Amino acid sequence: MGGMAEGDHGSGIGSFVAIGDSFTEGLYDPGPDDRFRGWADRVADVLAGRHPGFRYANLAIRGKLLDEVLAEQLPRAVEMAPDLVSLAAGGNDILRGSDVDTLAAHFEPGVAKLQAAGCRVVIFTGFDPRVFPVIRWLRGRIAAYNMHLRGIADDYGCDLVDLWSMRVLNDTRAWSPDRLHLAAEGHRRVALRTCEVLGIPVTGDWRAPLPPARGGNQERWLAARRQDARWAREYAMPWVRRRVGGASSGDGLAPKRPELLTLSPGEVGQDLF
Repeated sequence: MGGMAEGDHGSGIGSFVAIGDSFTEGLYDPGPDDRFRGWADRVADVLAGRHPGFRYANLAIRGKLLDEVLAEQLPRAVEMAPDLVSLAAGGNDILRGSDVDTLAAHFEPGVAKLQAAGCRVVIFTGFDPRVFPVIRWLRGRIAAYNMHLRGIADDYGCDLVDLWSMRVLNDTRAWSPDRLHLAAEGHRRVALRTCEVLGIPVTGDWRAPLPPARGGNQERWLAARRQDARWAREYAMPWVRRRVGGASSGDGLAPKRPELLTLSPGEVGQDLF
């Protein structure tokens, strides 16, 4: 695959714990048993096919803020002491107006704790939201947070998956209708990029363009305006009501895979790539 790191740096990953929010939980990537799958499950499935006895846990829960991830999920990941931990959080905080400098100051000790436990750590920048009306007003703050994350990755020598630079994700077809979560194709591309960063050989290229969009310019423009109206009605207003009421989409939910248990190849879904 183009851009693959030299050598198989993923050969020593016999266990993996994923922590974070809806991005890592895998919302809008349907898998078996009516459960969401997502990029982390897809990467875990590749590793399970390469390492007999591979173990995997996914502690991520939608709606979690960074401090909640650090307080509730990170200590459990440290206890499990896996070979690899993924940490992706802060997006929900930015949506709520949190200061990105403060977020980075909290994020950094989390990386240090995981590395002190002997874990390899992979972190993720935020996406570029420029393709979506309304959401794109967050673009500058996400970019500033990303610079902090790149600095943390440099200082601690951890792996960094740069989602901002994934131009293929500028296609709205990679996203679910709520414009905050990836669709199945988006999760597939992120999984491929993550494998590349970790040095895990896979078949497929996350850079490959999506097929040309159907319809003429006017037809696509009208479809986009209909989607804007649907988004405001079905997603934006319910989100505002939850914020006003102090509720979170993850309230009362438990992690989908709370224990570091053996994962059989194909257990989280077939034909992931």
